[in-house]
Amino acid sequence: MEVQPSYRYSFSSSSLQYLLSQLKVGLPWERESLLMFGRSIQVPRQVAFVANAGVCYRYSGKDHLGTGWPEWLLPIKEEAESLAQQSFNAVLLNWYQNGEEYMGWHADDEKSLGPAPVVAMLSLGAQRPFLFRLKANHHIKHSVELEDKSWLVMSASTQVLWQHSLPIRKRIKEERISLTFRLLL
Repeated sequence: MEVQPSYRYSFSSSSLQYLLSQLKVGLPWERESLLMFGRSIQVPRQVAFVANAGVCYRYSGKDHLGTGWPEWLLPIKEEAESLAQQSFNAVLLNWYQNGEEYMGWHADDEKSLGPAPVVAMLSLGAQRPFLFRLKANHHIKHSVELEDKSWLVMSASTQVLWQHSLPIRKRIKEERISLTFRLLL
């Protein structure tokens, strides 16, 4: 599995608090509903999307339209591009209020991401396990502990060969926000 190791971002505590504050109040968060098996299901987390103006990202039957980047988010985007050694034009953010909110098994493999996308993720807040399982054999699994202020870069082959998830962890009471940077074609 080609997942680059976590990299600790050197936030000062005041800049981290500013970033978290900006993320919470400066973005249009929503709790989406998806149609699954003929029923509307509420997604177990809040979602926000930021991208270059006019960039559209469609996943799970929902369109997300970019309107441009807030200035305060550009340094984080530049850090993601430096770590992944490629440019990004979008970031999908997930806000988990506690360990009962989660992300099920999936791969970031929509056609708009190209045949083998690179995704750079910044994790802020509660430490949570991030699981990987091989698409060809779901018994082969790996776990990576995502610490506060850590980066995880998923290489091009990761989305092709693996699925990932953020499982429920009821004992975790703290929130977590993840920023997943991607290049939409």
